[in-house]
Amino acid sequence: MTWYMILLIVILAVLVVWVIIDIVVTLLTYNAMKVKAKQSQLAYEKLKKDLGIVTDSEVSFLIHPDRFGEMLSSCFSHNGFPRYRIVLLFLRLKAVIRLYKKEKILQTGAAAASLTLAGELAAEIGAIRNHSTVKPVVETDVAFAGLQVVRLYMMGYSKKQEVAAPRFASALRVDNALNGSFYKYRCADDRYFSAHVYYESQKAKLMKALGLTAKPEDFNLDSLKGDKKLVAAAVKNYPAEELEKLAFDCGACGCVLRSHEQWQAADFGKAVCEMPLIRSEKVGDAPRKDYGRCGEDLPLKGIKVLDLTHIIAGPAASRILAEYGADVLLVRRGKFVGQEQAMLELDGWAGKNSIQLDFNVPEQLALCKELIKKADVVTYSYQNGVLDNFGLSREEIHRLNPNVIYGSLMCFSDTVWKDKPGWAPLAEDVTGLSIRNGSLKKPKNLNGVPLDYIPGFMLAIGVLNAIKQNLLAGGSYNVTGSLTRTAEWLHEISDEAEKKTPVATATSIKRLGLPQFSFVLVSVPETSVGPLLYPTPATVVVGLPSSIPAMTFHDGQTGFSGQ
Repeated sequence: MTWYMILLIVILAVLVVWVIIDIVVTLLTYNAMKVKAKQSQLAYEKLKKDLGIVTDSEVSFLIHPDRFGEMLSSCFSHNGFPRYRIVLLFLRLKAVIRLYKKEKILQTGAAAASLTLAGELAAEIGAIRNHSTVKPVVETDVAFAGLQVVRLYMMGYSKKQEVAAPRFASALRVDNALNGSFYKYRCADDRYFSAHVYYESQKAKLMKALGLTAKPEDFNLDSLKGDKKLVAAAVKNYPAEELEKLAFDCGACGCVLRSHEQWQAADFGKAVCEMPLIRSEKVGDAPRKDYGRCGEDLPLKGIKVLDLTHIIAGPAASRILAEYGADVLLVRRGKFVGQEQAMLELDGWAGKNSIQLDFNVPEQLALCKELIKKADVVTYSYQNGVLDNFGLSREEIHRLNPNVIYGSLMCFSDTVWKDKPGWAPLAEDVTGLSIRNGSLKKPKNLNGVPLDYIPGFMLAIGVLNAIKQNLLAGGSYNVTGSLTRTAEWLHEISDEAEKKTPVATATSIKRLGLPQFSFVLVSVPETSVGPLLYPTPATVVVGLPSSIPAMTFHDGQTGFSGQ
C-alpha cells in the first residue's frame, strides 16, 4: 500500500470519527435543551400563577440542534482583555458548556419563562395602545434565554484603549481574595463565610475590619495567591455569624453560607419567604395615561423611564424595557468609561441614554427632580435609603410625580434586613442555592449571575404589568422585587421539576429558528464607545420590529431623547 493511500485512509477515518462525534454531541445537546424547554413551560406556568398575571398569547419555546456549536464558536469572538484573554475565553466556554448540562437549580427555564412573560406583557401594551384584538405570538429560544444570564462574559466591545483598559482594570479589582463568587472560607465554627465587596470602598472597610494591612489598591487578581492565605487566616478567628455581623456593621457585605432549611428558619429568611415574588401596590388614583398609538413601532415607544440603578440587576430590568422601545435615561455620577465597575456595567447600558449628575451639586440634583416629574417610570436598585438624604426616597419621588410607577430591587425583604446591602452571589450563598448546587463542603455558585439577571427580568415584568394596569384602569404603583425572594422561587420551581410531574400548559415546544435568531451575538455599531456585540435577545414578538436597533448607547445626555 502506497503512502498516499495510507494518508487517505487516515484522513477518511478522522473525518468519520469527527462526523460521529458531531452527531453524538448534537443529539446530546439537543436532547438536553428539549428537557430545558419542558422546564421552561413549568416555570412559565408557575410564574404566571404566582404573580396572578393573566395573558392571552400564543407562546412557543424554541430549540435548535445547531445552537450548541454556534454558541461555542461565539466564545472566540472579540476578546478585549489584555494579559488575561485566556481567562475570559475559559469563562465563556465554561458558561456555555454548563448551559447544556443538567441543572440542579432551574436557571435556564426560569430565564426563558420570565423573558417570555415580559414579551407577552409588552405585546399586550402595544395592543391596548393600538386598540387591537389580535392575539400576540411570542417565541423564546431556550438556549438564548440561558445565555442571557451569562451576558457579562459574552460582551464584545471596541478595542479602543479608553474602553478596554477601564473594563480590564475593573475586572482586576473585582477578582480579589474577598470575591465570594469564587472564594469561600472556613470559620472558627467550621461553617463557611463568603465576602461580597464589589466596590473598592467596601473592600477597604472589610480589609480594615479583618485586620488585613495590605493596601486595598494592591489587593487584586495579581496578588490573589498570597491574599487568599491572609484572608483564610483572618476568617478562621471568627465564628461565622459573628463574621457576618462584622461585615455588615463595618459597611461592607458578606454572609454565612446556609442550607435552604437554615435560610428558611432565620428571621430574615422567613420575612423574605412571606413576601410575594413581586410586590405590586397601587398607591394613588392617577388617571390613565394616553401614550398614543405605537403603530408598527415597538410597544413602549414614548414611555419615559428614569433609571436610578447600577451594576447588573437593576440595569437588566430597564434594559428589557428599552428592548421594547422605552426611552430609558440612566443616571450616573461620571462618564461611562470611568465607572468603577465598567466590567459589570457595560452590558446594562444597552438600549439607553445616560446623563451625568452629581447629587451633591444642587443644580444637578434639581435637574434630576425635574426629570422625575417627567418620567412615567422610575427604577431603583441601590441600597435601601441611600438616596433619601437627597430627597429622593420612594415617598418623595411619588410627591414629585404622583403619576409615576416606581420599581425597586432590594436584596432581602422590605421588613427584616431591608436596609442591608447585598449582591447576587450573596443571595445564592445565604439562601442555600450554593449548597444545593454543590454540597455542604463544596458549595458552588450558579452559572453566570442568574440572581442578578432573573430578578431584573422579574422587576421588568412587574413594571410592565403596572403600565398595562394604568392603561386599563389608571393608578400609580410601587413595584418591589428582591434578589433573595427570587432565589426562594428558584428553589420552588426546582422542587417541582424534581417531581417530574407532567405540566398542563397552553405553550408549545418547536424545533425551528426565526431569522432574528440567526446569530448568537448581534452587532450594535452606533454607541458612544464604538461598536458593541451583545447576546441576541431571546424573545421575539412576531410582527414587531426587531429590538436590536434599539440597543444603542449614548452617554453625556441632558434629558430624555424625546425632548
